[in-house]
Amino acid sequence: MKLARLFYFNVVFALILQPAQASVTSSFDVDSENWQIVSFADFSQNDYRIVGQYQPSFMTGGGNPGNYLAANDPDAGDFTFSAPGAFLGAQSAATGLSYDLTYRNGDVNWQTTDVMLVGNGLRLLWKRNPDIVPNSGWTHIGLSFTPSSEWRLGTSTGGFASENDFRNVLSNLSGLYIHGEFTNGIVETAGLDNVVLQTVPLPGAFWLFGWGLCGFWRSARLKR
Repeated sequence: MKLARLFYFNVVFALILQPAQASVTSSFDVDSENWQIVSFADFSQNDYRIVGQYQPSFMTGGGNPGNYLAANDPDAGDFTFSAPGAFLGAQSAATGLSYDLTYRNGDVNWQTTDVMLVGNGLRLLWKRNPDIVPNSGWTHIGLSFTPSSEWRLGTSTGGFASENDFRNVLSNLSGLYIHGEFTNGIVETAGLDNVVLQTVPLPGAFWLFGWGLCGFWRSARLKR
Protein backbone atom coordinates (compact mmCIF):
# COMPACT_ATOMS: atom_id res chain seq x y z
CA MET A 1 0.00 0.00 0.00
CA LYS A 2 2.83 2.37 0.79
CA LEU A 3 4.35 1.64 -2.61
CA ALA A 4 1.05 2.46 -4.34
CA ARG A 5 0.72 5.71 -2.48
CA LEU A 6 4.32 6.59 -3.28
CA PHE A 7 3.72 5.86 -6.97
CA TYR A 8 0.66 8.10 -7.18
CA PHE A 9 2.44 10.83 -5.26
CA ASN A 10 5.37 10.71 -7.69
CA VAL A 11 3.03 10.95 -10.70
CA VAL A 12 1.28 14.01 -9.33
CA PHE A 13 4.51 15.64 -8.19
CA ALA A 14 6.20 15.11 -11.56
CA LEU A 15 3.26 16.64 -13.44
CA ILE A 16 3.24 19.68 -11.18
CA LEU A 17 6.93 20.27 -11.78
CA GLN A 18 6.67 20.10 -15.57
CA PRO A 19 6.62 23.57 -17.14
CA ALA A 20 3.44 24.31 -19.07
CA GLN A 21 4.05 25.60 -22.59
CA ALA A 22 1.70 28.12 -24.12
CA SER A 23 1.44 29.11 -27.76
CA VAL A 24 3.81 31.90 -28.79
CA THR A 25 2.15 34.81 -30.57
CA SER A 26 3.04 38.06 -32.30
CA SER A 27 0.19 40.46 -33.05
CA PHE A 28 2.38 43.57 -33.33
CA ASP A 29 0.11 45.69 -31.17
CA VAL A 30 2.92 47.96 -29.95
CA ASP A 31 6.06 47.37 -31.99
CA SER A 32 7.87 44.90 -34.29
CA GLU A 33 8.49 42.49 -31.38
CA ASN A 34 12.09 41.94 -32.55
CA TRP A 35 11.17 40.35 -35.88
CA GLN A 36 13.66 40.90 -38.68
CA ILE A 37 13.84 40.61 -42.44
CA VAL A 38 16.37 38.02 -43.65
CA SER A 39 17.12 37.66 -47.35
CA PHE A 40 18.40 34.35 -48.73
CA ALA A 41 20.23 33.94 -52.04
CA ASP A 42 17.61 31.91 -53.95
CA PHE A 43 15.08 29.49 -52.51
CA SER A 44 14.18 28.21 -55.98
CA GLN A 45 17.77 27.03 -56.47
CA ASN A 46 18.12 25.72 -52.90
CA ASP A 47 20.70 28.39 -52.19
CA TYR A 48 20.21 29.25 -48.53
CA ARG A 49 23.09 31.68 -48.07
CA ILE A 50 22.03 34.78 -46.16
CA VAL A 51 22.66 37.82 -48.37
CA GLY A 52 21.10 40.52 -46.21
CA GLN A 53 19.43 41.32 -42.90
CA TYR A 54 17.11 44.28 -42.43
CA GLN A 55 14.60 45.84 -40.08
CA PRO A 56 10.91 45.58 -41.01
CA SER A 57 8.57 48.56 -41.00
CA PHE A 58 6.10 48.77 -38.13
CA MET A 59 2.82 49.91 -39.62
CA THR A 60 0.20 51.69 -37.50
CA GLY A 61 -3.26 50.62 -38.60
CA GLY A 62 -4.21 48.54 -41.58
CA GLY A 63 -3.49 45.21 -39.88
CA ASN A 64 -5.85 42.31 -39.28
CA PRO A 65 -6.83 44.19 -37.19
CA GLY A 66 -4.65 46.88 -35.63
CA ASN A 67 -0.99 47.19 -36.51
CA TYR A 68 1.27 44.93 -38.54
CA LEU A 69 4.75 44.45 -40.00
CA ALA A 70 5.64 45.35 -43.57
CA ALA A 71 8.67 44.91 -45.79
CA ASN A 72 9.61 46.22 -49.20
CA ASP A 73 11.73 43.83 -51.21
CA PRO A 74 15.23 44.89 -50.10
CA ASP A 75 17.48 43.10 -52.62
CA ALA A 76 17.76 40.45 -55.33
CA GLY A 77 17.44 37.56 -52.87
CA ASP A 78 14.37 35.85 -51.39
CA PHE A 79 13.27 37.85 -48.38
CA THR A 80 11.64 36.33 -45.33
CA PHE A 81 10.18 37.45 -42.04
CA SER A 82 12.52 36.01 -39.40
CA ALA A 83 11.07 35.09 -36.00
CA PRO A 84 12.63 36.43 -32.77
CA GLY A 85 13.99 34.41 -29.87
CA ALA A 86 10.58 33.97 -28.25
CA PHE A 87 9.67 31.55 -31.06
CA LEU A 88 12.96 29.65 -30.96
CA GLY A 89 14.81 27.24 -28.67
CA ALA A 90 13.15 24.17 -27.17
CA GLN A 91 9.83 23.97 -29.03
CA SER A 92 9.19 20.22 -28.91
CA ALA A 93 5.56 20.86 -27.95
CA ALA A 94 4.93 22.94 -31.09
CA THR A 95 2.31 21.45 -33.38
CA GLY A 96 1.93 24.06 -36.08
CA LEU A 97 2.14 27.64 -37.27
CA SER A 98 -0.41 30.18 -38.49
CA TYR A 99 -0.09 33.71 -39.78
CA ASP A 100 -1.82 36.37 -41.87
CA LEU A 101 -0.17 37.71 -45.00
CA THR A 102 -0.94 40.70 -47.22
CA TYR A 103 0.66 41.58 -50.56
CA ARG A 104 0.00 45.12 -51.65
CA ASN A 105 2.41 45.55 -54.55
CA GLY A 106 3.69 43.18 -57.19
CA ASP A 107 2.29 40.39 -59.33
CA VAL A 108 2.13 36.94 -57.75
CA ASN A 109 4.41 35.03 -60.13
CA TRP A 110 7.13 33.64 -57.85
CA GLN A 111 6.28 30.47 -55.94
CA THR A 112 8.85 28.66 -53.83
CA THR A 113 9.36 27.58 -50.19
CA ASP A 114 6.77 29.24 -47.94
CA VAL A 115 8.15 28.42 -44.46
CA MET A 116 11.58 27.24 -43.35
CA LEU A 117 12.46 25.74 -39.96
CA VAL A 118 16.10 25.30 -38.95
CA GLY A 119 17.49 23.46 -35.94
CA ASN A 120 20.14 20.94 -34.89
CA GLY A 121 21.86 21.23 -38.26
CA LEU A 122 18.68 20.32 -40.16
CA ARG A 123 16.41 22.35 -42.44
CA LEU A 124 12.70 21.65 -42.98
CA LEU A 125 10.96 23.33 -45.92
CA TRP A 126 7.21 23.76 -46.30
CA LYS A 127 5.58 24.56 -49.65
CA ARG A 128 1.81 24.68 -49.65
CA ASN A 129 -0.15 22.84 -52.30
CA PRO A 130 -2.06 24.60 -53.83
CA ASP A 131 0.13 27.69 -53.93
CA ILE A 132 -0.38 30.58 -51.58
CA VAL A 133 -1.74 33.50 -53.62
CA PRO A 134 -1.78 36.56 -51.36
CA ASN A 135 -3.48 39.81 -52.33
CA SER A 136 -4.06 43.30 -51.00
CA GLY A 137 -6.39 41.93 -48.36
CA TRP A 138 -5.36 39.49 -45.63
CA THR A 139 -4.79 35.82 -46.37
CA HIS A 140 -4.79 33.42 -43.42
CA ILE A 141 -2.27 30.58 -43.64
CA GLY A 142 -1.99 27.58 -41.36
CA LEU A 143 0.31 24.56 -41.35
CA SER A 144 0.95 21.56 -39.14
CA PHE A 145 4.32 20.23 -38.02
CA THR A 146 3.56 16.72 -39.17
CA PRO A 147 4.94 14.66 -42.07
CA SER A 148 3.22 15.27 -45.39
CA SER A 149 4.04 15.76 -49.07
CA GLU A 150 4.31 19.51 -48.36
CA TRP A 151 7.33 19.10 -46.06
CA ARG A 152 10.83 18.37 -47.37
CA LEU A 153 14.13 17.80 -45.62
CA GLY A 154 17.23 19.78 -46.58
CA THR A 155 16.13 21.11 -49.97
CA SER A 156 12.89 21.65 -51.86
CA THR A 157 13.54 18.40 -53.74
CA GLY A 158 14.80 16.45 -50.72
CA GLY A 159 13.06 13.54 -49.08
CA PHE A 160 9.84 13.96 -47.18
CA ALA A 161 10.40 15.07 -43.59
CA SER A 162 9.79 12.38 -40.97
CA GLU A 163 8.44 12.61 -37.43
CA ASN A 164 11.99 12.19 -36.17
CA ASP A 165 13.12 15.13 -38.34
CA PHE A 166 10.45 17.32 -36.74
CA ARG A 167 11.50 16.21 -33.27
CA ASN A 168 15.16 16.99 -33.98
CA VAL A 169 14.50 20.43 -35.44
CA LEU A 170 11.89 21.55 -32.90
CA SER A 171 13.93 20.39 -29.91
CA ASN A 172 16.40 23.18 -30.64
CA LEU A 173 14.80 25.54 -33.14
CA SER A 174 17.30 28.16 -34.27
CA GLY A 175 15.40 29.72 -37.17
CA LEU A 176 11.80 30.20 -38.26
CA TYR A 177 11.38 32.01 -41.57
CA ILE A 178 8.16 33.03 -43.34
CA HIS A 179 8.58 33.77 -47.03
CA GLY A 180 7.40 37.23 -48.03
CA GLU A 181 8.34 37.30 -51.71
CA PHE A 182 5.92 36.28 -54.46
CA THR A 183 7.14 38.45 -57.36
CA ASN A 184 10.07 37.89 -59.71
CA GLY A 185 11.66 41.30 -59.28
CA ILE A 186 12.31 43.95 -56.66
CA VAL A 187 8.94 45.68 -56.54
CA GLU A 188 6.74 44.02 -53.92
CA THR A 189 5.54 44.99 -50.46
CA ALA A 190 4.47 42.24 -48.06
CA GLY A 191 2.80 42.49 -44.68
CA LEU A 192 2.64 40.06 -41.74
CA ASP A 193 0.24 39.84 -38.80
CA ASN A 194 -1.08 37.43 -36.14
CA VAL A 195 1.74 34.90 -36.08
CA VAL A 196 1.03 31.97 -33.77
CA LEU A 197 3.37 29.09 -32.98
CA GLN A 198 0.82 26.59 -31.72
CA THR A 199 1.79 24.28 -28.88
CA VAL A 200 0.08 21.58 -26.84
CA PRO A 201 0.88 21.95 -23.12
CA LEU A 202 1.78 18.62 -21.54
CA PRO A 203 -0.07 16.19 -23.85
CA GLY A 204 -2.33 14.01 -21.72
CA ALA A 205 -1.05 15.64 -18.56
CA PHE A 206 -4.42 16.77 -17.27
CA TRP A 207 -5.87 13.27 -17.61
CA LEU A 208 -2.85 11.81 -15.84
CA PHE A 209 -3.06 14.47 -13.16
CA GLY A 210 -6.68 13.56 -12.40
CA TRP A 211 -5.89 9.85 -12.52
CA GLY A 212 -3.02 10.30 -10.11
CA LEU A 213 -5.09 12.34 -7.67
CA CYS A 214 -7.94 9.82 -7.73
CA GLY A 215 -5.57 6.94 -7.14
CA PHE A 216 -3.82 8.77 -4.34
CA TRP A 217 -7.16 9.57 -2.68
CA ARG A 218 -8.40 5.98 -3.12
CA SER A 219 -5.27 4.44 -1.61
CA ALA A 220 -5.51 6.80 1.35
CA ARG A 221 -9.13 5.78 1.97
CA LEU A 222 -8.32 2.05 1.73
CA LYS A 223 -5.58 2.43 4.27
CA ARG A 224 -8.02 3.98 6.76
